[in-house]
Amino acid sequence: MTDVRDRIRLVHVVWRLSVGGGIPQVSRQVLAGLDPARFDCHAIIARPAWEEDELGELGPNVTVHSLDHEGPTRPPDEIRLGVRIAARVRALRPHVLHAHSGTARLSLPAALGSPRLPRVLEVHEPLKDGLHSRLTNGIEVGMVKAAGFRPFAHSTQVRDATAAIVGWRPSRIPLVPLGVPAHEPDPAAGAALRAELGIAPETLVVVGVGRAAQKNIPLMVRVGADVVRELGDAGPPVVFLIIGRQEPEIQALIDELGVGRQVRVIAPLPRLSDAFDAADLFLSTSHYEGFGLAVAEAMMAGVPVVGTAVGGVTDVVADGVTGRLLRAGDRGGLVAACRELLTDRALRARMGATSRERVLARFTRRHMLDGFAEIYERAALRGRRS
Repeated sequence: MTDVRDRIRLVHVVWRLSVGGGIPQVSRQVLAGLDPARFDCHAIIARPAWEEDELGELGPNVTVHSLDHEGPTRPPDEIRLGVRIAARVRALRPHVLHAHSGTARLSLPAALGSPRLPRVLEVHEPLKDGLHSRLTNGIEVGMVKAAGFRPFAHSTQVRDATAAIVGWRPSRIPLVPLGVPAHEPDPAAGAALRAELGIAPETLVVVGVGRAAQKNIPLMVRVGADVVRELGDAGPPVVFLIIGRQEPEIQALIDELGVGRQVRVIAPLPRLSDAFDAADLFLSTSHYEGFGLAVAEAMMAGVPVVGTAVGGVTDVVADGVTGRLLRAGDRGGLVAACRELLTDRALRARMGATSRERVLARFTRRHMLDGFAEIYERAALRGRRS
């Protein structure tokens, strides 16, 4: 949009801008990636500016305002934080206020204190009972219906569910898919990781990523064990790599199933792309995904996907074209799909090439930044017309 002529002062209200975690990571990418000629970016964070968060890496166009709250947060603490956020917002006089589902209530006092300030709500999951409490979701529904927060979503499923909850047509809620960095597959990096992990060149590698409960890592372990057993000595050798720090129960389950050599937990890597360059197949067993960034990253590297048809994964993966999608919890279906792709090299190659083409066409970081920029420009334009 070209009729917003001045720099737009944007304020994100987030709990923390850590280097890990989906919401903080996307916020960091957006704040640091927006065009500094068009946007003046600020982030108000409830937590202190810890050294481990590497906030200096966000660059000169991002100013972080930390409220230095440490320890657990009780309702009185949230009220005090909300009042402090409102005061900071009034001082900054932004053109757009950006809140996030799950913590949006912290932005409510700022919105009430600046009634003409355009405000947007990034909806990471439908505003219903599930990942957050009934009270949190009820507040956020009220913020949309009565406090002027304009929602946008990253996936069709989240958009449509949110529209039904607030009583809107889905077309009223913009869809802004997330995006991953453009990455040229690097076979040498993949081979180096395989060698580091002691994986023979002829062994097929299935990669899964994540730690949160929604990723259903126990199911991933069981699917891996079933595939290993079904392929047996006659099938191609295969190793399942589960990347991310796991609870002790996961390793105990691997040991119980007797597949410690073939199903392995790997600590987070300095470059996750190395794992995708080493992979022949990506496995997602989540029972919920707001979008599915790791799925898109694997596809960017030319890796086909076997996954559960949940949330944004159904937007990213084209079933039967770039991989196979099964209903959540379908252990048998996931095992069968893994076996199919692991034993059919031509199918893997065809789906992998199409996967990369799909992500390059729809789900790059550039696509994401352009989508966020349009959300902010439209909001700022509404404010200037009011």
